[in-house]
Amino acid sequence: MRKFLIFIPIIILGCVNKLQEDRLYLKEIKTKNKVIEWFYYSNVSSTSADYVLLYDTLSGKSDTIVKSTNLKDIQLSNDTIILFFYGKPDIYDDYLIIKKTIEYFKIKIDTNSVSKGPMPSRESYLKK
Repeated sequence: MRKFLIFIPIIILGCVNKLQEDRLYLKEIKTKNKVIEWFYYSNVSSTSADYVLLYDTLSGKSDTIVKSTNLKDIQLSNDTIILFFYGKPDIYDDYLIIKKTIEYFKIKIDTNSVSKGPMPSRESYLKK
């Protein structure tokens, strides 16, 4: 019984998700004192939601722009963040409503991206 009591804390500590370290980045766009980060969390499941955050480098605060499972790409044009989706924005088959602005950025949604077959593999990287 004591062996189990010793291993339970070890197992729990091993399963704790270190969220910042588990991020696999797809793209970062830097502008002035802001960074737009597009990433997903590393996990074993076949579908992991993508996150797009607006990070303020001065205050260290971030705000979520979108969390979605059908995001194709993000771009920044002047003061407009453009989100490209495969069809209507959704997360696990539930449709999303996305803000039209965040801070001083406008948000534009493009739903015309077409997926030919399964989603293409994406190259991601760890941020150090």
